Amino acid sequence: MIAIKKDFVNEETESYCGKGRKLSSGKAYYLRDANGVIHFGGRQCAELHAANDLSQIPDLTKSLIARHEGQPNGGKNISLRDNQQHDLEKPKAIAYLLLREEKLSEFRFKNRPLSYEVLKNYYFEYKDSLDLTSKAVSHILNIERKSMTVNKRYSLKNLSTCYAYKYILERTLDALIKNENQKGIKYVNDLINGEKGIMQFCSLTEEQITGLSKWLQFLPQDLREARLRKFDL
Repeated sequence: MIAIKKDFVNEETESYCGKGRKLSSGKAYYLRDANGVIHFGGRQCAELHAANDLSQIPDLTKSLIARHEGQPNGGKNISLRDNQQHDLEKPKAIAYLLLREEKLSEFRFKNRPLSYEVLKNYYFEYKDSLDLTSKAVSHILNIERKSMTVNKRYSLKNLSTCYAYKYILERTLDALIKNENQKGIKYVNDLINGEKGIMQFCSLTEEQITGLSKWLQFLPQDLREARLRKFDL
């Protein structure tokens, strides 16, 4: 199998490496087998089963710090390039593509979508091959740097934080719906879709974040105790 990305999953998702073992942190390595089927696993599972270097895949979960954030344990994927300088430019460029063209495709800033025609072309190239040329990587990261001069909300760091909040907000909303908590449902819905919500501004205010904390108690423990990074504004 090959690992294609690290991304969020429902916290009830079962690990490929253990029947009944739940990925309670909400994070998983996406492992694609020879038939194209995607399986999910934690770090140790990915190190055991993925043939490629885990440092070279995009990590879309960096802005959510899990309660038990694991450290690499020297599995086979790390040893592939132990004595070499890891090139982190490609996974950064891929993460930026996925955030702007796929994961946050419904987000807006100043009433304009985050999608950008040049990035969209690179995105389709990547989806076909699961790879980017060195030239494409450089161009994508230059776009990210130039976008930041317009507004830091376009930075990889901020978009990653938007994506982490989107995940937590959606998991909180799901928990509130199960508990039939109408007041909480309305509040969290407003944080997502409201006129001053995250999908319109690519950020939340301190007041909104403080208000959200009241409803996080409805999340499962590992998600409730995770830490979200600050928006890059």
